[in-house]
Amino acid sequence: MVNAVNQQIIGENLVSNISIRPWNRLPMPHPKDFDPSIDLDEPEPDFFYNNFVKHFIPDTIQMMDTGLNIDQDAVEELRSTVDQVLKSVEENLKTNPLVQAFQTSRLPTAQKEYADKCTQSVRTLDHYIKPFKDTDVIHRTWVVNTYLNKIGKSADVKDKWTLKHLKTLNIFLKDNFISALCEKRRLTDNTNVKEGMVELAKYKLDLWNRPRWEASKKPVTLDPFNPGSNKQVKEFFEFMGVPPKAFSKDTGEASWGRDQLEELFKETTDKDLLGVLQPMLDYSSSSIIKTNFIKAFDKFTIDGVLHGNVKLFGCKSFRPSSNSPNLLNSPSTGSIYAKPLKKCFIAPDGYVIYAVDYNAVEDRVIANLSGDKNKIGVFTGGLDGHSLAAVFYRPEEAKLIIGDFTDKIEASVKLKKLVDEGNKVAMEFRQNSKAISFGLAYGKYPDESSGGAITQEIFDNYHNELYPGITAYREKYVLPTAKKQGYIHLGLGCRLHTSSPSDHIRTLHNATCQFWSILTLIAVNELNYQVEKNNLSDDIKVHSTIYDSIYIYVRKNAEIIKWLNDTLVPIMNVDYMTEAKVPNECVGELGTSWASLDRLENNASIENIKLLLANL
Repeated sequence: MVNAVNQQIIGENLVSNISIRPWNRLPMPHPKDFDPSIDLDEPEPDFFYNNFVKHFIPDTIQMMDTGLNIDQDAVEELRSTVDQVLKSVEENLKTNPLVQAFQTSRLPTAQKEYADKCTQSVRTLDHYIKPFKDTDVIHRTWVVNTYLNKIGKSADVKDKWTLKHLKTLNIFLKDNFISALCEKRRLTDNTNVKEGMVELAKYKLDLWNRPRWEASKKPVTLDPFNPGSNKQVKEFFEFMGVPPKAFSKDTGEASWGRDQLEELFKETTDKDLLGVLQPMLDYSSSSIIKTNFIKAFDKFTIDGVLHGNVKLFGCKSFRPSSNSPNLLNSPSTGSIYAKPLKKCFIAPDGYVIYAVDYNAVEDRVIANLSGDKNKIGVFTGGLDGHSLAAVFYRPEEAKLIIGDFTDKIEASVKLKKLVDEGNKVAMEFRQNSKAISFGLAYGKYPDESSGGAITQEIFDNYHNELYPGITAYREKYVLPTAKKQGYIHLGLGCRLHTSSPSDHIRTLHNATCQFWSILTLIAVNELNYQVEKNNLSDDIKVHSTIYDSIYIYVRKNAEIIKWLNDTLVPIMNVDYMTEAKVPNECVGELGTSWASLDRLENNASIENIKLLLANL
């Protein structure tokens, strides 16, 4: 049952009526205070599906039907860029001193492996030892010649001994053993016969083994370092003494995927190691571009439009996923492929692209969920999150830059001022906090024993001083609730179930924030309703959502663009949680492709929009 306070907050917008649009059901109370699937006067287990999911299905189908307009020339440029990047990757890795040292270290093992391969078919003498056959000329020849050498008659050795030649020899030699051979007596156990057959076996053995032994001594030339080989990448980091960031669930061995490489790239300051990591990341991105994007462009683009697939709630956190291509694999802004790929997605004739995304929505959500005062202060107090983190992580180092202080909040403001003024020491100090914050935010533990950047002191400062409210939210609410219920309520009646809360705490905690990217689906649904209501279906078409972003084709008309901008931004900025202290923020952009988007201010005037259009 809902308590009186929540009942008043919820009001009539939560009455079971699937005709009510999802957007009109917001805001709702904090997920820990109210789960509409069980807390209504009449519990509704299907509340999330009936009141949200069901509404998103037509929107998703419509988005797939609209598709992505593709610039084929840009696709060819992207293909050329891939080839150039892969060539650059090979050259950079070939000349990198760390890779060269690693390759040198591999040579002894590679030489041994090559030798073992060459000699794996080497045979022993027993393979060629055969019983003597008196009718076999080769057997007879080797036995006779071996015997002649033995008795000092090497001058009589012949390449081939027939019985006729042997009898002729014995007229003068008068040797009992030769006589026995001529008479074809049974000589299987005769010492002279055995010795001859051994020499024949040695000859055949040498013919077989010698080329294999000779080949095994040939110096090995290693193939260039292959960043696409999981084995070589793993062995490289072992050689460098870099501790693993993750382990394979199947083998338990170190796993170095794109995420782990990016994490290490953010942490390290070693220029030579950065010189290896960047090509590795470029190679990884190249592989994704080739197998995910270019393959999809070639296979699924029809008449200039790519119709991919979108799967509602395809991710564990209930975010949508996609394939053909998987847009979630789009390279990050700093990637060499970011702009070349975005150039491929263009507006149809007569339209422009309107893009809008939430500003730091995950951070805003966790601030509201946890109530942490410092995280809230980042948004409501004008604080800079990275400067704040740097001061809390390493206060003593901060004092060397900004002077002595007692108030870390004020110290972070001073640090940010130095950063804005271009102080290089302050800039580097702030920058070094970013990777640490990323790891700690997603549940990472101290790694100082393995040479990592997160010390126990930093770990404690983050959880106990910087964001204690977030730690308490995870440890005192998410974990015990999941243990008690077997699931955690993410919001809107949606639950994430778990069979092992302690093992899954990182996923559970992250999902409580990432789930709220559902606000993009709610916004798309409400926008489509308003578009249809205002007879603008031919003028405004949503063609993609990626995480917290929405991409729309809009008629190249200032009045229509203004309507879209004025309508969608308030929809996206709706209060989604009662008593939330940090509101959402978003700003639109306008352009002719995903790669060329210019900022479109909220409530922009017709004149400003026309000016922006004229400059596209």
